[in-house]
Amino acid sequence: MSQQNPYEQLGVSEDATFEEIQAAKQRVIAQLGGDRQLQDNIEAAYDAILMERLKLRQQGKIKVPEGIRFPEKLPVAAPKFTSLSVPNSPSWLGDSFERPSQSQLLTTSGVYTVLGGATLVPSIAYSMLPTILAFGAGFSLYYINQKQRRFKRAVLGTLLALVLGTVVANLLVNYAHLPVSQIGLRGEIFAGLLTLILLWVASSFTK
Repeated sequence: MSQQNPYEQLGVSEDATFEEIQAAKQRVIAQLGGDRQLQDNIEAAYDAILMERLKLRQQGKIKVPEGIRFPEKLPVAAPKFTSLSVPNSPSWLGDSFERPSQSQLLTTSGVYTVLGGATLVPSIAYSMLPTILAFGAGFSLYYINQKQRRFKRAVLGTLLALVLGTVVANLLVNYAHLPVSQIGLRGEIFAGLLTLILLWVASSFTK
């Protein structure tokens, strides 16, 4: 059998279809009675035919069905992201947010918990708050862009979180008179914490 070409080993002609080649391989293997060496020879012949057809396809000489799996080219599953469905929400809103995986949520939560905890340490927060927020914005850019490689969306989501955190904190402290000082927080520290929370939301749930 080793003197035969791959098509002869499978008992098919060189113009056989893929379906015929696959059926021939299964038929011949079934007739071998469990002989491992002979089965390996048949598998090698089948792979050789697929490799030959792959080269012909790359040269544009034949068309190969998309479902054919070549030995050296296994399909790679793309990462799956689950969109968040909000009842009666605009379509653009549903397209902008997703439900993160557990590992993604744990990672972003851990990062922003550390940054948020740093803002509660007076000796760190009062002098390092801009640096802490810069790190928060940087992580937000990284996490959002990592999902679908949309850097513009990452920039937009991060900027929106930064602006919204500052504006909302200012409204709550100066206009709604939220008593943050009674719990030992200065206005800018409260604004920093709120901004970090929004950056966490953007990093975790923005598509």
